[in-house]
Amino acid sequence: MRVRKAVIPIAGFATRFLPACKSVPKCMLTILDKPIIQYIVDEAVESGIEEIVMVIGRKKDVIQDYFREDNELIDFLTERGKEKYIPQVSNLSRGAKLHFIEQSGAKGLGHAIYQAKDIIGHEPFAILYGDVVFHGEKPCLKEIIEKHEQCGGSVIGVEKVDWKDVPKYGNVSAVQISEGFYKAEKLQEKPQIEETKSNLAISDRHVLMPEIFDYLADVKPGKGGEIQVTDAYNAMVNTKEGVYAYDYKSKRFDSGDKLGFVMAAVDETLHRPELRDSFVKFLKGLDI
Repeated sequence: MRVRKAVIPIAGFATRFLPACKSVPKCMLTILDKPIIQYIVDEAVESGIEEIVMVIGRKKDVIQDYFREDNELIDFLTERGKEKYIPQVSNLSRGAKLHFIEQSGAKGLGHAIYQAKDIIGHEPFAILYGDVVFHGEKPCLKEIIEKHEQCGGSVIGVEKVDWKDVPKYGNVSAVQISEGFYKAEKLQEKPQIEETKSNLAISDRHVLMPEIFDYLADVKPGKGGEIQVTDAYNAMVNTKEGVYAYDYKSKRFDSGDKLGFVMAAVDETLHRPELRDSFVKFLKGLDI
């Protein structure tokens, strides 16, 4: 079946961006003139997604309000002769059908994904984590979907990291099938270097078979009472469909991290023709 639906978990407390995220959801922080969530929705739609489930938490009204049509604003822009701005504030879902599900408390990504079970149904679906943006010739999620179509199983986006950074990320030990493509053998949540044979870090774009919900239902809460999605992935590794990993070509920016957020803004600025030359001139003039 074609991948038509996606889940975006955005219910976290965003402790890395306090105090800003005390009152503003992290996904609503802006990279230049667009909130992070808009970049993620754009990527999903450009990858063929038609229906999106947003698992939201605190300050949920801000996110829902953002995607609602604002007729008052459109009337204001029309009256002031600023119609050119109307496309920037209309149809922000890009035609995708949006669902909002509230997750009560910080119960982990596994719990957040499970909340979408009834809407996803019995078809493969995508996961896009809500604080990471990508830039590439092709949307990162589309890369992952194409690999899923080739292998017929769940595909986890991965990225090679320096060995010293292995303990910072979820980890996949795998057998290489072809360039950048692997069959997963074991997944671990932030292992020590000596506890894994791989430096493949779990990234932020996945395509999952619907059977993941059966495994998530059996996962017991771990550290902090959270349901770890890697436990469910591990249960799927030895199934007929298996779990695969793909080292995508897109460039990743962790916009939930302060430095990653700045880097994402710099990258976006350099890809805006109207800003690039002036920005490069500014950078060259810095006394660093």
